[in-house]
Amino acid sequence: MLDRGHFPSRKAVLYRTLICGLALLGTAVEVLGTVQDGTILQGPIGHGVEWVTMIGLSLDLILQAWNVVVFRHPGESGFTVWRRHQFGLFGLIDMLAVLPFFLAELEALPEDWRTVFGVMRFLKLARYSPALETVGSVLRRESRPLQSAVFIMALLMLSSSTALFLVERGVNPRSFGSIPQSMWWSVVTLTTLGYGDVVPISNLGKLLGGMTALLGVGMFALPASIMATGFAEEVKRRDFLSVWHMVAKVPFFAGLDAEQIASITSLLRVVSAAPGDVLIREGDIGDRMYFIVNGLVSVDFGGKPVVLKDGEFFGEIALLHNSPRTATVTARSRCQLLTLAVQDFHDFIQGSPRIGEAMARTAQQRLSEQEHLEDPVL
Repeated sequence: MLDRGHFPSRKAVLYRTLICGLALLGTAVEVLGTVQDGTILQGPIGHGVEWVTMIGLSLDLILQAWNVVVFRHPGESGFTVWRRHQFGLFGLIDMLAVLPFFLAELEALPEDWRTVFGVMRFLKLARYSPALETVGSVLRRESRPLQSAVFIMALLMLSSSTALFLVERGVNPRSFGSIPQSMWWSVVTLTTLGYGDVVPISNLGKLLGGMTALLGVGMFALPASIMATGFAEEVKRRDFLSVWHMVAKVPFFAGLDAEQIASITSLLRVVSAAPGDVLIREGDIGDRMYFIVNGLVSVDFGGKPVVLKDGEFFGEIALLHNSPRTATVTARSRCQLLTLAVQDFHDFIQGSPRIGEAMARTAQQRLSEQEHLEDPVL
């Protein structure tokens, strides 16, 4: 039997698209409003567009608060739930996206502050994107290496600026008259920007400057490499958890522990499909099951198509029963799938006979249940 799940409501998708569009439009109006030569989004037209976006974002703010209060857990105070939501990260972003605009209209906020908060409306997109959460996770996981890297950079900056101050203060006092003055040169050199507005002129100063520049290439690349590695590990970890949860949803694997499910996950193979590709053909002998990472597939039960989406699976009966497929499965969009071959699965359960017996009982039970269902197994 297929685990169909449910598609996100089309109205919900349209609503999210509308809010993201309003946030982008409001940000664009604020950015283009700083252009001196004038654009179409300045003057009365721009002000009218901004009013429309602010009304839409204000309604979203009210709806978000209403949603958390109405659907709160029994026994919780509505005010407490609202306060926790409104002063959380996304609640503050929603509020700062609209409140400064109305304060500026009442002349209670300087124009520059209105511009700053207007650009911050772009952060509303973070609610519908995992990017901000991923950055936070990486910073938390890599906090110690980043602290070490920052300490090394600060030590290098202080040491190089002190050395150049001692060497250059007599011949170049305007640029290296104090250690704080020398720090500007140190930062520019270590980051390899090299503006050229402050340069050592003595031979020893040039030698120290060259050494500092070479050290900067490695030292200031250290935080970037830490963040890049952290992002790669975080994406890999999330992908693994996503696949793990997909495998754990299969009823055959309900009795497995986390380590055994992880072992099955390692047996999965990645395949891609273009729109129109036939993944399973009715009558073929099943030799693998499929997990949908992303994309849509259509399952045709003799004129009764069923559409499956991300996170769902099909063809699981083939793992335990060498029986013909009873439906045709076709990719409706470009898809990325994971497959578990029958042979790999059998090799896995040979080392765990009890698991194999438990799965066989589960399969038999499901097959008996499906005799009373309209949709046959794959």
